[in-house]
Formats: sequence, structure tokens, C-alpha cells
Amino acid sequence: MARVVVLGAALGGLQTALLLAQDGHGVTVLERDPQPPPSGAEPAWSQWPRPGIAQLRQTHLPLARWLQLAEAHLPDLVREMTGAGAVRMNVLTPEPGFRGPPTAGDERFDTLAARRSLLESAATRVAEGAGIRIGLGTVCRGLRSSPGPRTSYGGASGERVPQVTGVETDAGFTAADLVVDCTGRRSQLPSWLRDIGVPCPVDESRRRGFTYYSQYFRSADGEMPTDRFPLVVEHGSLGLLRIPADHGTYSLCLIGRSDDQQLRRALRNEHAWSAAVRLFPGADRWLDGQPVTDGIQIMAGLTDRKRPLYDTRQPLVTGLVAVGDAWAITTPTVGRGLAMSLQHSLLLRDALRRTGTTHPFELVTRFAEATRDSLGRIYEQTAAYTRHRLAEMDAHTAGTPYRNPDWSRAKALALLAQRDTDALRAERAAAHLLPGAREVLRAPALADAVARLVPEVGQRMPPGPSRADLLKVVDG
Repeated sequence: MARVVVLGAALGGLQTALLLAQDGHGVTVLERDPQPPPSGAEPAWSQWPRPGIAQLRQTHLPLARWLQLAEAHLPDLVREMTGAGAVRMNVLTPEPGFRGPPTAGDERFDTLAARRSLLESAATRVAEGAGIRIGLGTVCRGLRSSPGPRTSYGGASGERVPQVTGVETDAGFTAADLVVDCTGRRSQLPSWLRDIGVPCPVDESRRRGFTYYSQYFRSADGEMPTDRFPLVVEHGSLGLLRIPADHGTYSLCLIGRSDDQQLRRALRNEHAWSAAVRLFPGADRWLDGQPVTDGIQIMAGLTDRKRPLYDTRQPLVTGLVAVGDAWAITTPTVGRGLAMSLQHSLLLRDALRRTGTTHPFELVTRFAEATRDSLGRIYEQTAAYTRHRLAEMDAHTAGTPYRNPDWSRAKALALLAQRDTDALRAERAAAHLLPGAREVLRAPALADAVARLVPEVGQRMPPGPSRADLLKVVDG
């Protein structure tokens, strides 16, 4: 079995470590943050300094696809999370467009609602219980490499690809047959690769994105303010997330453009933030809870970025892979990060099962192919959402509708989902990356119903106040 070093002890890294340890690999996790999670959901929320996880106290809800994969491959992790207070919830039944009782198969829309700190602390306990060593307070300074296997493609045949043999840390050198970068959006991989002579490709990154303005609350009776509510509402040049969590907590998150300086200045203020939340129908009652965060939590620069390590047939380096957010970041609004990360970890596990580390060139090649085939389309689809939503927000600010055929079809499907429960199932299945969702969306009856609604949505402004009215409210 292989010696594997996983860089990063956030949930993505721990999922990877658990999957590889199940196959008998010797796994060590290195984490630069020094503090272990305290015992209990509330101390983990209020007392755990975890600067390496920027989203620790931000609005969070995993996709239903993540729970499906976790229950199938990491059942101990799911049990630990639910035992700590994570709530099994269905992302279909709260939606206002859901009518009638749930039917057989609707359980596929279940996920776990919890604050990110609870999920992270639970994952740490499971990893430690599985015998995985977590080296807290260990800072990775770079990589060590040696001449690796010869390539076999076209004109490059015979050239050697560097083989990573371990990581240099502030505590010394740690040898590895495989290094897995799970350090997320702050990954230093490009500079590490340059230091060993590997020309890392320039990231594919969107210039613009979103900013989150969020706050967590605790309800007085432990229940949600209402049992029917849309989880996501796109309201002109502003969006709102209403997300249940654990132990009677929930979050409200306003979503603006990252370059919207007018709103950014205003929404730092709790009074202005609350006034903006009240612009969303039915959202005012969600403000009655007791805040459990200190002021408005802001997270900016939320966009899509992909590191094109796996976009060519020729591997840049062997003995090293990037998984999850270290490879590609998607805008958190659609919540795909954890599901994509777990799926990516499973692709790595399966590639290791087929090739082991004794064939490093084949391992990286197979993993690259699987990444492109399984996750490339999801990334492009998510990046298209970001592009269209930002364009719609721009248009709303200018006082004009945004006209684009693909976006109009997406809006028509969302409108149909408010009127027809089967359309809602299809729309939610696609949003949560559930198997078979694409085929359902292509069904002739559904496609025709969506097409009939396109003219209705294509000529109108998105719902919500005008830009002038929005600024008037938040400026007080």
C-alpha cells in the first residue's frame, strides 16, 4: 500500500484521507492551523479559531448528492455528524411549489443541515478514530521531487516528468508516494510547482463574482420560522439564502455582486442589512431569532476558478494531485463544493485501485481523464450560471431585462417549478447533481412546457424592487 500525504484537514481533505485509509493506504494529514476542535457543537462554533477555513461561519448547506455519496462510502462520517446534531432535511418539501405528500423516491432530496463548524469537527473525530494521523500546526513550505517516468505522447516522447517524493514542512521533510493537495481556495500549488521547475498553467478565473453578507440566528423554540420557504431567491440585483442548520440555528445570507460598492458599504451595517432582508416576501419573520454571530459576516471574491492541471494529455508532474477546491472553485451560491470534492476524492480512490503508485504516470493520467469526464461539465455549467446571474444583476441595476436564450430557459424552468411539483423535482434534481437529472430535463413534455414559458420570462424584469428603491431602503 502507498504512503499518502494529504495537505489540509478541512472536510475535503478528511474525506479524501478516510477513503484512502479504508483501502489500506498509510495516510498522514498535514494541517497548518494549530488548534484541534473543542468538544461540542457550541464550543466548535464559538471557540474554534480556524483561519484556514474561510467559510467556517458562513451560510452552508451540502447538496443532496453529497449525502448520497457520503452514506454510500463514508457511513461513519454521516453517523457522527447526525449524532452531533446535524439535521436530516429534504431540500424539496420546503419549497412553496411543492404540493401533496412526498412520494417514493423523494428521499433522494435529503441532505444534512448543520453549521460548517459541526461538520468539520465531526470529520476530525472520525478521522482520528480511524487511526489517521493529523499533524496540526504543520506548515507546508514546498515540494521535493526527483526525475520521474518518461512520457509517451507524440513529440514529447522520452522526456521525463518530475516525480514528487514528499513535502517540505517547517518540521522537516515528509516522504510520500503520493501527495494530495486539499488546501482549498488558498492553495499555494502554483508556487510550489514553480519551485521544482514545473511551469504550472495560469488559472482559469472569472474576474467578477459575488459577495456574501450573512448572519446566523437561533430560534426561540428550536423550530424554523416557517416550514415553507424558498431556500434561494434571486431578487433583482440581490439574492437571499435561507438555510436551516443544527440545534435550532439557521442563517440568512444576502448575495450581491463583488464589485457593487454601493451595496457593499451599506450592507456592513446590521440595520441596513435587516432592511434589505425585509424586501424579500416572508423573510421578515426570520429576523426574529437571536443572532449567534457578531455582526454581519462578509466573504468576498466568490467566483469560479479552475486550475488546468488536467486539461492536457501530458501530465505536468507525477506523485501529486489536486483535489476539490485546490483544483476548481465554484461559486458557493449553488452549493456544489462539498459534493464535487467528495466525487473527486472517489475518482482518486478508484484510480489508485486500478494503478497503485508503482505506475505514477498512469495514475495521474487516469485521474486527469476521470476529472475531465466527471467534473469538467459540472464546472463549466456552474461557471455559466455565474456569468448569466452577474449579467442579470448588471441589467437590473441599469433598469433593463437581461435577454439570453439559455438564461431565459433556466428562468422558465424555475417558474414552472413554482407551479408544477414534477417540474420542481426535475429542477431540484439538476441543481443537486442527482443521477439521471439531465435525462429528466430533456423529456419532451417538460421541455415543451418550459419552451412555452420562455416568452413570459424573457421580456420582463426579475422580481424585486428597483435599484433606486433598494438603495433608498439600505441607505436608511
